[in-house]
Amino acid sequence: MRFIVVLLNMFIKNDKVTLKFLFEIKGCKTMIETFESDICIFNNDISFLMESKNISKVLNNINEKHIQEKENGQSISNKKNDLIIWNAIYTKEIIKNGVSKSALHPLYNKFYNKIQIITKLLDLQDLEISMANTYFNILINDIQVTDNFMINKMLQFIHVNIENHLSLDKLAKDLNISVGYASDCFKKNMGISVMKYVQKIKIDRAKNLLLSTDNSILYIGILLGFYDQSHFSRTFKDIVGVSPTVYRNNNYA
Repeated sequence: MRFIVVLLNMFIKNDKVTLKFLFEIKGCKTMIETFESDICIFNNDISFLMESKNISKVLNNINEKHIQEKENGQSISNKKNDLIIWNAIYTKEIIKNGVSKSALHPLYNKFYNKIQIITKLLDLQDLEISMANTYFNILINDIQVTDNFMINKMLQFIHVNIENHLSLDKLAKDLNISVGYASDCFKKNMGISVMKYVQKIKIDRAKNLLLSTDNSILYIGILLGFYDQSHFSRTFKDIVGVSPTVYRNNNYA
């Protein structure tokens, strides 16, 4: 029996690769289609990029994908399914790098629940960028680099909750330690106060979001747990030396 396989076409639609083959078997023709999902899910690039902590490359890939999704009218249901998969992939890669599963439960669940309720493509794309920034932030800032168990727990708590309103009281309560012990232990081991460290991490995240998204200054500030745009801009300028607007204009490529 002779099988004649003819590659009819390979096209990208909704950022999905669909391969169509025509099988001619004794005059019978059958169409077979492959993966209906984000093609990047099926390669190992993300493992290498996370190991090398190459957030800029990941964000560039995501932004290019978003352009295609807008042009091709990506369906909401497919986008949600892809983000659920990416949330699991990021979590798995973070665990491979030494972060405990229990520390990631709140973060994973937060993204999972947000995916369920969002109904617009642009909002899902914003969430995808936030997801990448959040998980890479955990890697880039080496949240388990000390030999002090409690410091590692504090670092994990800070990074997982970086988009929430964080206070020393809340951190101490959630970790079941006293405020005084949390403050003294962190300053002794990290050389910086807890809240100064929190501000630094929030502003580092803000810098990424300013250059990788078109979100407004107000949106980014609120997302990162600042009370209002004025509070965010003042804190940003104190740490970076320029306002968020000036930073975006001077560095946006």
